[in-house]
Parts: sequence; C-alpha cells; structure tokens
Amino acid sequence: MSDQLFTSMQEQFVALDEQALLKTIDEALSRGVIPADIISKGLSTGLEIVGEKFEKGEFFLPELILSGDLMKKAIEKIRPHMVSGDRISSGKVLLGTVEGDIHDLGKNIFSTVLKGDGYEVYDLGVDVPPSVFLDKAREIKPDVIGMSALISLAVSKMAETIFLLRDHGVQSKVVVGGAALTKENAKTIGADEYGFDAWQGLRIVRRQTNR
Repeated sequence: MSDQLFTSMQEQFVALDEQALLKTIDEALSRGVIPADIISKGLSTGLEIVGEKFEKGEFFLPELILSGDLMKKAIEKIRPHMVSGDRISSGKVLLGTVEGDIHDLGKNIFSTVLKGDGYEVYDLGVDVPPSVFLDKAREIKPDVIGMSALISLAVSKMAETIFLLRDHGVQSKVVVGGAALTKENAKTIGADEYGFDAWQGLRIVRRQTNR
C-alpha cells in the first residue's frame, strides 16, 4: 500500500498538483508511513522526474520554480511529524556568480533545485568578489561552495577565489559550472568538481554530502 502512495506522490508532484499531493501526504502520515520515506521515495523521486523533464526540454524554468515551491510546502507539511534525529536539512550550499560576471539564470535554477531537495542555500548573487566568498564561507561553513561563470574573463576570478579559499583553510568542496568552463579547465583552476547543468550539479552535491 505504501508503494502505491509513493507512486501517487510522484505523479502528483510531476503534475504540480499541490492540493492532491498534500492530501496524499496526509494519508501516508495517517497510515504510519515515516517522514523520511515520504521524502526519499515520494517527493525526491518526483523532483528527479521534474529534473529529467527539464533536461529534455519538456519542462521549463516556471515549472522548475513551481516544483521547488511545492517541495518546500510538502516538507512543511511533514515537519511537525519528524522526530528528533530526522534529517530536515540536507546540508549547506554557498552559491555565487564570480566577480566580473552578472549572469545568474543558471545559478538561480541550481538554487531552486537545491532548495527543493532540502538544502540550505546561501546565494551571494552576481559579481561576487573572492573576499566575499571567503567571508561567507568562514561564517556559515558550507558543505559545498558553488560558483558560476558564463564569460571567459570571469574564469580567472574563479581561480583566484578558489586559491583564496584554500589558502585560508576553507575545506568546503568547490563545484563550478557555467558556459565558460569545461571539466578539464575546472580541474586546472582547482575546483573539486564540474557540473554541466543544475541536475548534474545536484547529483554532485548529493554525493559530496553523503546522500
């Protein structure tokens, strides 16, 4: 019976049917389904399907934003039923478009996906100097730092930022992305990993946070 409920949640999530999804979550909770299973087997799987549709061009940014909002509402519905030790936050991620670049569409999509999957996201915005990345990283101690660069001139600032972080002992994993980068030059500038798009980035962040 739980499998049927999880399938319904997935279908309702992909349909972005908030009313039906929240009703199914209530039913699952009333039947004693644990919150962790609702999240992992119902909601997260639904979010992954939305991501696949986005990658295939079947869904677009509005649907992606709506799915992130839907995930947050679903988590809020579940939160009162979570006992001590249940994991609500998947981890902390610090994001920003590096100094010299003001493009933020890719970063914003990535932020939406991360929030929908339960991560605490701290978005520094665009044209972010290396020192700002460093100060915020020291303050919040993120699990992952994500940097974006769409123009090639910004790649040198990305390299400078990574060097500054490492020089000051910041141990957070650094994931980079954007049209100005490839997997090869991401390694050259000292990044831990390169994400081609938001969904590959999510898989990387999940791996880095042991999910």
